Amino acid sequence: MAKKSTKVKRRTKRSSKGPDLPLQLLKIFSSLAVLVVVVLAAGVVAKWLIGTAPEQPSAAVQPDKRLPVPEVKSPRLPVYEVFPKGTPAAKPPTRLPQLPGARPPLVAIVIDDIGYDRRIAERFMAMDVPMTFSMLPYAPFGREINEQARAQGLEIMLHLPMEPNEYPAVKPGPGALLSEMSPDELITQLRANLDQIKGIKGVNNHMGSKISTSSDRMRQIFSILKQHDLYYIDSRTTAETVARPSAELLQLPFAERDIFIDHIDDPAFIRSQLKRLIHQAQQQGYAVGIAHPHPNTCQVLEEFLPRFKESVSLVPASMVVRQAMLVESPQANAIK
Repeated sequence: MAKKSTKVKRRTKRSSKGPDLPLQLLKIFSSLAVLVVVVLAAGVVAKWLIGTAPEQPSAAVQPDKRLPVPEVKSPRLPVYEVFPKGTPAAKPPTRLPQLPGARPPLVAIVIDDIGYDRRIAERFMAMDVPMTFSMLPYAPFGREINEQARAQGLEIMLHLPMEPNEYPAVKPGPGALLSEMSPDELITQLRANLDQIKGIKGVNNHMGSKISTSSDRMRQIFSILKQHDLYYIDSRTTAETVARPSAELLQLPFAERDIFIDHIDDPAFIRSQLKRLIHQAQQQGYAVGIAHPHPNTCQVLEEFLPRFKESVSLVPASMVVRQAMLVESPQANAIK
């Protein structure tokens, strides 16, 4: 009888362990279910929070943290230019040496302030002539216009914002070079502006009547342009500009604006300025005309193109710069 009772006790012990295993599994599955519900709920809340947060630019397009990137709040048109007092006269023509078989006079038409009006830029491009676009840095449509213009073979310049005498009442816009900047700050801002626009061949000044009179500032600017193998066209927004001697000192390819085409936004005036541009080119063998993206300018240019083609060769600005450097060379002066 003793043996029989021992066997019963052993069965009792084994049977007491049996119900514990399913109970433990049930507890584990319950815990996992609760954890899954918590995770899913957290995901929903996080998605809602992210959806309501303002969109941030991706890391790939974050600006250079060394400089504050100028803010362009809206695609409003900028102040195009501050012109010299009175009607800006053409500079006296430099007569080109009469070489045998000389080609027709060269004319470069530079359209300043490109980047804020996509439609007018497309109208200029539709003329299918080798004009030059000078683009403002940080312009809202700059990248799209730049890609389209270069695809059509147009030459691109940086329209470099520089402090005018009227500053701060008149602001030259995002990326401006200011006289209060240290040399390091000015050079850093200039490099940032150059990086903004792909494929540029040269630079001309946007405003800049104050900076253009400082030999130190112009030499600092030209030293960087020289490193980038760029040319400079002086818009001549002041009669006191020292751009030419500064460029000569650094042997930077250089030319000057001959005619402002549309500083009076009137079709009759624009037409008369285009005639002056042709005359200037015929006198000195080349000329640079600067215009702006006005509808009147576009309309008159469209009408005037046949006359241009009969009288001069429309070329990119870089070709006129090369011609100007040839005329100003000691060898050319010896022939005159």
